[in-house]
Parts: sequence; structure tokens; C-alpha cells
Amino acid sequence: MISTPTRSDFDSELNAIDFYESQIVLDETCIRNYWHLGVAYLLAGREEDAQFAWFTPLSATTEIGNLTSDLVSVLEQTAKDLSQIPDLERAWLVRKHIHLLMPDRLENVLESIALAHTMGNLTPEQSIEWDIDRLLLERESLDDIDEDLLASCLKALIDIPTATNFATIESFLQLAGKHQDRLIYRTTITAFNLFHQKNDRSIAIALAEFCRKIRPENLNIIQVLSGFYSLSGIYLKAVEAVELYAELAPDIVEKLFASYLIQGVHFTAGNWENAEETIANHRRLLSETIELAPQNLIYGQTQRLVVSSFFSPYIEDNPKVNKSLQNQLAAIYQQNIGLLNFKSELDETSLKKKTGCLRIGYIGSTFKTHSVGLLSRWLIHHHDRQSFQIFVYSLNLDKEDGFNHHWFRDKVDVSYYFTGHPQEVAAQIQADEIDILIELDSLTFDLTCLVAAYKPAPVQVSWLGWDSSGIPAIDYFLADPYVLPDDAQEYYQEQIWRLPETYLAVEGFEVGIPTLRRADLNIPSDAVIYYSSQSGYKRHPENIRCQMEIIKAVPNSYFLIKGKSDPETIQNFFGKLAAEVGISLDRLRFLDRDINEPIHRANLTIADIVLDTFPYNGATTTLETLWMGIPMVTQVGQQFAARNSYTFMLNAGIEEGIAWSREEYIEWGIKLGLDRDLRMQIREKLRVGRQTAPVWNAKQFTRDMEEAYRQMWAKYQEQQKALAIDLN
Repeated sequence: MISTPTRSDFDSELNAIDFYESQIVLDETCIRNYWHLGVAYLLAGREEDAQFAWFTPLSATTEIGNLTSDLVSVLEQTAKDLSQIPDLERAWLVRKHIHLLMPDRLENVLESIALAHTMGNLTPEQSIEWDIDRLLLERESLDDIDEDLLASCLKALIDIPTATNFATIESFLQLAGKHQDRLIYRTTITAFNLFHQKNDRSIAIALAEFCRKIRPENLNIIQVLSGFYSLSGIYLKAVEAVELYAELAPDIVEKLFASYLIQGVHFTAGNWENAEETIANHRRLLSETIELAPQNLIYGQTQRLVVSSFFSPYIEDNPKVNKSLQNQLAAIYQQNIGLLNFKSELDETSLKKKTGCLRIGYIGSTFKTHSVGLLSRWLIHHHDRQSFQIFVYSLNLDKEDGFNHHWFRDKVDVSYYFTGHPQEVAAQIQADEIDILIELDSLTFDLTCLVAAYKPAPVQVSWLGWDSSGIPAIDYFLADPYVLPDDAQEYYQEQIWRLPETYLAVEGFEVGIPTLRRADLNIPSDAVIYYSSQSGYKRHPENIRCQMEIIKAVPNSYFLIKGKSDPETIQNFFGKLAAEVGISLDRLRFLDRDINEPIHRANLTIADIVLDTFPYNGATTTLETLWMGIPMVTQVGQQFAARNSYTFMLNAGIEEGIAWSREEYIEWGIKLGLDRDLRMQIREKLRVGRQTAPVWNAKQFTRDMEEAYRQMWAKYQEQQKALAIDLN
């Protein structure tokens, strides 16, 4: 039997038309010749002729159903072939005619949705026109539909968020059958990316809630939702979610992570009620986990393990104990990562290696208008591009982010964007032959931890994003003479590498037009204004008591409180502590967050004195305060987080306001409030320091960083030579 040629066998539609017309003249009974002739007419732009060709055999039979199915199978194959070329416009045309022939064919409707989305032509009205909800209601399951097609349709509907499409999405997930677990996972990941990359919070929450409705006890979904609720200020729902997580937690690792989530929700909201009990329970679970040293953990558990001690430095200034516990936890994490058997599948770099140049890679999730992005951009800006080849590995970032493009992508040799798949990231770093990898996330983002744990670069360094993670695969932690005490190496897993002056320098900040005035806040023009702008989890009760003591001791003083937290919770919390100290609530002002960062910095100028937090200082907020020339008070502790303001103040040229105890913190706060001349002297020092102080000299700081990289690489090469000698 000779097979019938298809459209792809011809040089053009005209040749196909000639062939099939001649074949029909020879044998009118071969039905498929009519189908292929119609396809040739359709693709040649002759739609009426195509319909006439198809109608000819259909009008002469009583078996219309069978013949229509056969015609649709030919059209389906044609549409698939066109999509692969790709010739999307004509594939869409064929799909339209399939729909005219079989409007109830769900597979074609789904293919049409995915195709329209790829072409950028999908509209909210089309899902209504295709009557997809009715078609879904008529199905008991979508088991027979390709999973990738279902995922593509879900993505298309999510990108056009309407009430109708949301109902369709929920139906998709409920009917997914054997595909359900994977589609729920994909939808959860999509929701996560929408929330953190696109800032589409309401859509992300709705999607995660759909997933939870179907899988009410899925810990991953509950975790994602709790984070969404917490970051969106939906405090009560966040608490409900984390308490459910704790109730469902099946083992010690999940119970420890549940405790971490509970701390995160309450402390972020500013709720430190019952904190002692929460903290004690977490310490107990942490010790039990370390003692058990669990092995053979699955991927999700491994990731949850490493971040579980995140809140320790917010709770107390005790690095000798807390760093030791974190190091032990990180070692267990590293052992479990080894069981995942990472293998690189990439063997080509995207840039030829230049002789005599070191290859430096920066990896993180914050190369955007985030504190770390704002601070790290100056190093990238001043890098010596003759001596260094610079790569940036952006994780879970919007590829179209303008800040990222201007300050990172457009200033480096190679820039990548990854959304998950840590092995892919690690493989690319290996393929790029990165000499030194700098991670900027530490425990703030578990994906970065995992990539670093794979050890894709011979030398790996933690810098800026947080304190060190303790992961054994990290070689160095960058510091300076002040941000860590002299004995810190005793409790750091990483080798501390101290830069000569400061571990960070910037060239300032963008400043907008102030929108905050004393009259707007009902504050007298001669009053002394204290100010604090921090997240709820930095609002330690003991530190707030110190701040209340200062306000009480300085007549005609007011305290402005701003930062991410639950408004009702934080006001009740401050109000309670103010009452305990004996000051009136009307001396406190709770401010909403500003519409953007430049206006936030401009509004700092309303303050006479900024009161820092303890045991976790400000970092970006401290630098912004110093840049705007405002005196501040900080308490210095032993841990990295309790010494940021100390090093920045010294490197900005001032020592006034640096306290070494709770009592000194209160004394400095009162002294600065009562002594206007002292405040003016500090302002002048800060103004002059803009031109001379190390913390504002980003170019010199970059040279110091580059010299550190050279020395690290030289040390690594010496170690490799010594190892080779030992092996021989």
C-alpha cells in the first residue's frame, strides 16, 4: 500500500493543491485526498475552498462522525507540524478550524490556549468563547491529557488573571488526576515566582490557596502560604498556617522548621509575647536535631534544615553558642547534600577565559532594589575589568528588572537568570570555570545555600547578605577590623578574611523629595524627634525598653516608629512597654512605609536622632542614616549582627553614639537629645566625611576586595601544589 503524501512532502502549497486535485480526478473515493487538499487550500489562504473540499465527502455520507474524526486527526497532525517549525500563525489557523469542526474537543481547546499565549494573543474573552469551563465539567479526569500541555494552559490562564480564569485553574487542579501532584507543585512554584519576582501578591496567594484546598495537609504549600501571608501583612492567617504546619510536622526536622516558621511569623509582625517559651522550645528542638544528626533527608527537608536557626541573632547576642549550633546544623546539611550526588551536565563556558584574569562569580537573589543589591552594586561598578572577568548568577529574579540590568547585567561580562534547579546553577558555575564564587544570601535564601554546598568553585566566599551560614563548603567570610571581635575565629567554621578598613563601602544613595513634616504629625517645631525604621523581628523588647527610657528622660521628645510589621500588633507592643516605663502613648508616632526608597531617605531628615536596634543592628538603614547626616545611637555586641552600625559609624568618621552596654545606650540617647550643639557637631563630621571616610570610598574598597581575591587565589594555588607533592 502506498502512503498518501502529506503537506510537508511538497515544496509549496500550490504544488500540494495541484497534486491532490489530480489524485481526486483519478480516484474520487480516497477520502484523505480531500482532507489534504483542504489543508493545502487553507495554508494557501483559500479558506472557503478548504471548507468546500472537506464538505464534499462529508455531504455524501451518513457516517459524518467517523469522517469528521478522521479529518480532525489530519488537521491535528498539521497543527503539530506547524508548531514545531515553528509557524505559529498558521498553526493557530488550523486549530481554529478544528474547533469549528469539533467545538467540544477539549485537547484542541487546550492546545489553542497554549498557542495563543505563546503568540501573545490570548485574551480573557477567548476562554469564555471556547466554553472551557463546560468542557471541564463534563470530564471526570484529565488523566489522558499530556501533563506539559496542562501546565502550559495553567501558565497561560495565570498570566491573564480574571475571575473566570481562576475558576478554570481551580477546575484544572481538581481534575488533574495522575498529573495532580506535579501540577500542584508547578503551580506552587509559579505562585512563589509571581510573589517574589513580579510582586503579584494577590494572584500568588489565590493560586497557593487553590493548591492548599486540594492538598490541605501538604507542608510545602502551607509553608509557601504562611510566607505569603506574613510578607503581605495578613497576620492572623499566617499564624493559622504555621500552627497547622507544627501540628502536621511528622519528624524532628519538620518540627524544627515549624518552630522557625512560628518565630518568623510572630517576630516579623512584632509580636514578642510568649517569646521566651517560643525561643526555649526552638533551642530544645535544635539540640535534639543536632544530637540525632538525621541522614538520607529528601531535598525539601535538607533545605528546611539549614535555615532553621535563622532567628538566633535577632533573639540574643551570644555568637559562641549560636554559631556553634549553626555550624553543627550546617555540617549535617552538607552531609545530606553529598547524598544528592550532584553531577555537572554542562561542559562549555559562555565566555572564553582570558589569560591572567581571575574569574569572579557573584550569586544571589538580591541583585535588585533590595538592600543587598543597593550596597553591592558599587563593587560591580568599580571592578577592574582588565584583571577580572565578572559573572553574575541571579536567582529567582525578574529577567526584565531595570535595576538589575543597569547595575549588574550591563556592567559584567556574563549574567544569568535562574528560577530553581540548583544543580543547573552549580553546573553552569563549573562550566564557566569560576575561580572564586561570592555568595550574598547566606541563610536568607535556601537555594543559594544549596548551590554553594555543591562546591562548584574551588574558592567560595560569603559576603554582605547576612552572617555566615556555617556550611563547610564555604571557605571564607569577609569582615573588617571592627565588625567581628578579635576572638571570632574560635566560633566561625569559615576562615575570617578581614579587609583593611571596612567590609563594605558605597557611594551614597538616591534621595527623593521629603513628604513628612512635623505639622503633619502634630509635633511642635522645637521638639526633639527620635526615629527608628526596622522590621518587626528586630524589635527586641529589651531594646525597646531602653528606647522608652530615653524618651521619658528627654522633655518635649517624640519617637517615630516605622518598619515592616503588623500595625496593630506593633502599636500594642510599643504601647504596653511605654506604659510600663511611664510615658504617654501620644509621644509615639507610628508611620506607614514610604512609597519608595528615595522618599524614605528624604524623610529621614525629620529626625534629630536615630535609635538603632539591638541585638540585631541596622545595616542599610544605618548607612542611609549616616549618609543623610543624622546622629544615631547603637549598642555594640559580640555577634556580626550587633556590630554593623559600629563599623559603619567608625568608617564614616564618628564615635559619638557608640555604646558598649545597655546603660551607655540610654546615656547616649539622652545626651544627644539634650545637647543640640553636639548633634550639630556630629552632622558636620558626617558632612565632611562624605568626601574622606572609608565607608563612602567604594573605589578604594573595590581595590581592597580585588587584592583579597588575589591573595585567596594565591593561597589556593599553594595548597594545591602542596597537595600534589603529598600525593606524589
